[in-house]
Amino acid sequence: MSRENIIGIVVGCIIAVTGIVGMAMSGELSTSAEPEPTPTYTLSVSVKPSGAGWVSPLSGEYESGTQVTMTASAASGYTFDHWSGGASGNSPTIVITMFSDKNITAHFEAIPTAGEVLFSDDFSDEAGVWDTYDAEYGSVFYENGWLHLINNNPAEFATGTWAHQHFTDFILEVETKLVAGTDSNWHIVICRYQDSNNSYYFGTSADGYYFISKFVNGNEIHLASATYSSYINQGVGEVNLIHIECIDSNLSLSVNGHLLEQVTDTTIAGGDIVLVTGALAGTYTEVAFDNIVVSKP
Repeated sequence: MSRENIIGIVVGCIIAVTGIVGMAMSGELSTSAEPEPTPTYTLSVSVKPSGAGWVSPLSGEYESGTQVTMTASAASGYTFDHWSGGASGNSPTIVITMFSDKNITAHFEAIPTAGEVLFSDDFSDEAGVWDTYDAEYGSVFYENGWLHLINNNPAEFATGTWAHQHFTDFILEVETKLVAGTDSNWHIVICRYQDSNNSYYFGTSADGYYFISKFVNGNEIHLASATYSSYINQGVGEVNLIHIECIDSNLSLSVNGHLLEQVTDTTIAGGDIVLVTGALAGTYTEVAFDNIVVSKP
């Protein structure tokens, strides 16, 4: 076969192949349908309160099934709290999968500054948060800018009233005095109150004693047994300034500027505040509280 014949055969093959490729490109040889386009979904993100922080990425369009890593960053003076809407949890970094449009909100909370007052009451407003009542064993009422607690029947119940608040780490100060009745009594501030069976008790008496204890599942455990202190002002009408600190596991009781006891315990992390009085001897005691202030450590 001559060189010319070989070249002709090769050229003919090239032309034939080119024709087949052209038919395939024009779709004449296609035997399958065009693939469906992948759906896309919208991610919308907001921040509450406005200016408290930001989220990355903030918003965008994503193909179905895309995993998006979202990170919330707090502005100065705030801390991230939780997600809501199309996401949940309190971790600042989460991963979501886009199978639908999502509206997600990142929530931030202001950080209380040291010494910031979290709660206070001078008991001048009788429509305040404290429970008032008149029962067989005792009563709670406002009088002359003080909150009075009377206990009639110490054998059954002490007399208490709730602040209906929730605190974890705090410093509490409150004034207390014996108005009438026996001085063998207790003026008690209950802290981190979760229920009647779980809380910390800080007690002083009008005859000079103090104690710290805790109730866990209804069982009382003494952290500092009843001890006499000359720093406690004694008798009817004498005012004492109670200073309590609950900071992490550190619990302390001071009276009139003098530290009486400091203990550590990790059992109860947070809860309400309750003011309580109880007569240990005799049948009657009346105690009054004033100027309670709860502040950030």
